[in-house]
Parts: sequence; structure tokens; C-alpha cells
Amino acid sequence: MSSNFSNYLDTRITDAGECLHSSLSYLRHSWSEGWLGLPLILSKCISFLNFSEEITDAEINSLLNAAMCIAHQIELEKGCGIGTEEPCYHNRLHFADSITCMTLQCHLEALGGVRRDPTWQAALLLAAISHDFRHPGRTNRFPSDIETASIDALLPFLKSVHLSQLWIERLKIIIMRSDFALVKDNHLRVKDRSFQWDVDWATVLLNESDIMASATSSFGPSLSHALSAEWAIIHFPAHTTVATEEGRRQFLSTIYFSSDSAKKIYSHLK
Repeated sequence: MSSNFSNYLDTRITDAGECLHSSLSYLRHSWSEGWLGLPLILSKCISFLNFSEEITDAEINSLLNAAMCIAHQIELEKGCGIGTEEPCYHNRLHFADSITCMTLQCHLEALGGVRRDPTWQAALLLAAISHDFRHPGRTNRFPSDIETASIDALLPFLKSVHLSQLWIERLKIIIMRSDFALVKDNHLRVKDRSFQWDVDWATVLLNESDIMASATSSFGPSLSHALSAEWAIIHFPAHTTVATEEGRRQFLSTIYFSSDSAKKIYSHLK
């Protein structure tokens, strides 16, 4: 597998949609043939975003250390809480999809006229790797139910790497707003606003990277079936329709892409 790792976030591919397609394909090959693990995948994301000049910055270092700490913990627990089975959809492949999409979005936004902000880029990698931490494979019983539990589970790890309270609070807001029921409001917060590195836009980037793979024709159908299998275990009624053609159409009609990076990637990938 390692000999083909150049197919993942290949810097020789200039088209972002093509790069993401190649990367997501590689992740699926790895998932079925010999999983590389989230720490190695995250390392490639960090390398792609080129933090080499800022790696000595204490804040960036804490954010990246926190992300790596969570990546190792997710692998230790095999994508779920200790003593439970890995969800069919909210598994390690989903985490890998999310951080891959987030990496490319951060890269594109920094090329789009807004000055690169390595601290926010590091924070967004952390948000992407941790937003579904210990996901129980069920649906929310009340707004941000599962997201709140993820935050509670994350806090000891974030504090262990001395992440500042400022970034802990920002991360809490971003993850809390990753509840699918809140996505429309998140996009409304940035409506008619130019992109900038802040909590509102960070939330939108996480929402977009969270569903980007599912929105594509290449990877979406199999992910819909995975979600159906996950929901079937808890007898959630939508498990019978989510993977059907009508279910796919309904899902695609409800998703939002507000950032230029997501629009650019999706236009070449859908």
C-alpha cells in the first residue's frame, strides 16, 4: 500500500476535483486491502498544507498535536468507543474522507485571495478529525446530542496537549454546529459574506467536508448504503429509503456548498 501513497493528495495533480477523486479512491483501496491508519493519513494532510515554517509556533503545534492525538486514539479504539462496534458509516474511513476534503478546501481558500492562516488551517484539521469522535452509530435525540458527547469525550485529550481555552471554545462551537439539522443555519450565517478565517466560515467548511464524498456520484451511493446499514441496526425508519434513487435525490436537494473551495471541487467531482 505504501508504494501507492503518492496517489493520495498528489501535488502533481493541479485540478482539485481530480486530486480529491484520486485521494478518495486510494482511501477505499487502503480500507479494503490494508488500512494505513489515520495518523499516517493525517501526516500526509499536514505535509500537503506545508506547516514546515510555522511548526515551531506554540499554538499551531498544540492544534496539530491535538489532531494527531485524536487520530491515534480513534485508531486505538477502531473508530468507536471502547467495547462497541465500529459504525458502518461513521467509521475511520469517514474521518479520513473528512480530513482529506478539509485539507484541499483549506489549500484552495488560501489560494483564493484570502491570506493563508496556518493556525486556522491546523484548527480545521483538528475539527475534521474530531467532529464525530466516538460516534455511537445512531441519530440525535435532541439538537447536537451526539456532538455534545463527542466534545465531552474530546476534552481530556485536548487538555493533555495543552490546547488553549480559546481554541477549545472555538472547537466546541464548530463541532456543536456540525449537527446536520443546523447546517442550513450555518450557511445562512455566511450568506453574502466573503470568506474569512473565523468560526462561522470554519463551521461551513466542516459541514462541506463532512458530506463532500457522500455528494459525489462515484462514492456517494456506497456511502448511502453504509448509512442505511448503520441506521438499520437502530431501526431508524429512513434506513429503508436513504440508499434508494429517491433517497439520493432528496439528500442532494438538501445539501449546501457556500465556500468557493467546495464549489470548485464539487463542480469537477459530482
